[in-house]
Amino acid sequence: MSYYIIAKGTGLIVTDGPNRTRAYKTFGAAQATRTRLQNKAGWDVSELNIVATKNYKPRTKIVNSLMTGKPVEIDVNTPRACDPSTELYWTM
Repeated sequence: MSYYIIAKGTGLIVTDGPNRTRAYKTFGAAQATRTRLQNKAGWDVSELNIVATKNYKPRTKIVNSLMTGKPVEIDVNTPRACDPSTELYWTM
């Protein structure tokens, strides 16, 4: 089983490295990363949850496509390059 570290208010996956969707293999590894985030990045204990990947339900948001103007539902963890409401998406 793998684990994510989730910000309680926004539902975003939080990591201490460049990989935004990192899943930790053990609960202990997730706890260690949460402690590092609290010490280095200033997160509070009550702001971060550790959730098993099978129990994680990603939050979605609705954005308007830049080309068509129609609403599109995407995950809140979607990078800017994959977001159809940004110019970066359409120029790649």
